[in-house]
Amino acid sequence: MSKILKDYTLCKHCTRRLISQSYLKTHSKSSKSLKSNCFICKDVFDTLDSILFDIYEKINSFDFKTFNLGLTIKHSYLERDDYLKSKFKIKGVENIKFSVSNELIKKISKKTKTVKNIEEPDIFLQINLKDGSSVIRSKPIFVYGRYNKKIRNIPQKLKSCTSCNGFGCHNCNFTGLESIESVESKISYFLKKKFDANRVQINWIGGEDQSSLVLGNGRPFFAKILNPKKRNRLLQKSFDLENVSLFELRKLPIQPKGSVPFKSEVSITIDTKKLIKSLNLKKLSLLKNTEIINNSKDKNNNTKRIYDVHYKKLGKTKFLLDLFVDGGIPLKSFVQNSDLTPNVSELLENPCFCKKLDFKNIIV
Repeated sequence: MSKILKDYTLCKHCTRRLISQSYLKTHSKSSKSLKSNCFICKDVFDTLDSILFDIYEKINSFDFKTFNLGLTIKHSYLERDDYLKSKFKIKGVENIKFSVSNELIKKISKKTKTVKNIEEPDIFLQINLKDGSSVIRSKPIFVYGRYNKKIRNIPQKLKSCTSCNGFGCHNCNFTGLESIESVESKISYFLKKKFDANRVQINWIGGEDQSSLVLGNGRPFFAKILNPKKRNRLLQKSFDLENVSLFELRKLPIQPKGSVPFKSEVSITIDTKKLIKSLNLKKLSLLKNTEIINNSKDKNNNTKRIYDVHYKKLGKTKFLLDLFVDGGIPLKSFVQNSDLTPNVSELLENPCFCKKLDFKNIIV
């Protein structure tokens, strides 16, 4: 042990790491020359406070109780560390990268009064000691809610820019999206602003086109809020976004995996090509408790069923059809002549067209 201290300058951190404490107690001089740089780390430990100063400014805007970090250091540190351990046959000690990482964790924990968490930290710090840079990633927040859409002509989802197909260009201000009002844009903007986040990903429970209303108990959705800064903010159960109302909002520990089965109560206004008779509409009762078969090549093998049927004649070529159905049935195709069996047009032997399609309730 005396040989390593005689031949090489080591900082106090590397000395403690490589040399046994029992030896150090009897040898007060821990390095060859206190004026020289550490052979292994070039006194990187002395630079940590200045590096952390910038990191503290960044993480000050984040709500967090736990953290973890990843570290990038110069490869030459590791090479010199391995060289000395090999030369002096030093085994069972942590390497220089682990030592620096532990020192950073101790300093951050003390300064911010937070603790390290390996499994699910609130924030993750990626620190690069090569260039002094740092990146902060925050654990996502998951939110469940429902929405009502009160007016027509608002699409459910954001649309990719037609000029660049979503890649980003001057026409879309490099967002890759059309600047069209949608349910998704309203919910995303609300949640991004609420939690000071970068982006929101929404997992829809079913969908509707822009001409449909969503009434009753509303359509459920899950939102994944990416890189939120203000994770501790309270979330009201309901919120009005102008023509779109949110309710049953709540945070979730994690978003459910896979698709969520659901059923829908829908009201469809249908126009017919030929005159209709009330007696002929009675054929629609046959749809109750009927399975829908998809005869198309890209069919979904999941069985879908119609549970209940109600109808009402509205005019010579118009009627109302209320259904309670499994989610995932393409309802416009079900009304019109299509690959779905049965479908309303074939059953009535009268070409039918979906005029309006509104969702009254959605049950999960």
